[in-house]
Amino acid sequence: MTIKVLLVDDHKIVRQGVRAFLQTLNGISVVAEAASGTEAIQKAGEAHFDVVLMDLEMPGELDGIAATRQIRKEHPKMQVIVVTSHHQDEYIFPAVRAGAISYLLKDVEPEELADAIRKAAVGEAVLDSRVASRIIKELQGIRQDDVNPFTELSEREFDVLRLIAAGKSNAEIAETLVIGESTVKTHVGNMLKKLHLGDRTQAAVYAWQQGVVRRD
Repeated sequence: MTIKVLLVDDHKIVRQGVRAFLQTLNGISVVAEAASGTEAIQKAGEAHFDVVLMDLEMPGELDGIAATRQIRKEHPKMQVIVVTSHHQDEYIFPAVRAGAISYLLKDVEPEELADAIRKAAVGEAVLDSRVASRIIKELQGIRQDDVNPFTELSEREFDVLRLIAAGKSNAEIAETLVIGESTVKTHVGNMLKKLHLGDRTQAAVYAWQQGVVRRD
């Protein structure tokens, strides 16, 4: 059986290099390419793919994490492998939560990439050693903020989180805190990254779980 791959990266030269290598292999075929998250979602809806190779930072409204989340929601049988140059927490954990089965860095050896594709096609995960180390530490509770997950948040970011959990919109938060709506959006983005959350809904649920807000 040939593993059908969708290759997603905003750099054409990267796509050409990966495609050229994968096309030399038996059993793996790059069927389509996409240069943005939006295009990736569109391509995924047009044909069946076994594996999606997903870059994270791309132009447009939808980055690789958002595209991964949408593809996994609409096509749960498609496995997504993140291939990126970023190994920081603010990229790793949102990508995994979005549904990526594997997380590789762009300095991966070609043979290792091919092996990850074959494993993803049968539901097996592969993690770069630097990424695996971060995930293990997270699971073991070794992170410095493990006792209090909110210690990295500024006072204003915490206020924004509390108001999101209370169901407030950005406009309502801006009015409550007497700040601009664009400033609210910046605080929301920073807060999500620091807490390794994907969107406002996850933030609200997490805040309730952690007791940031309580029902009277």
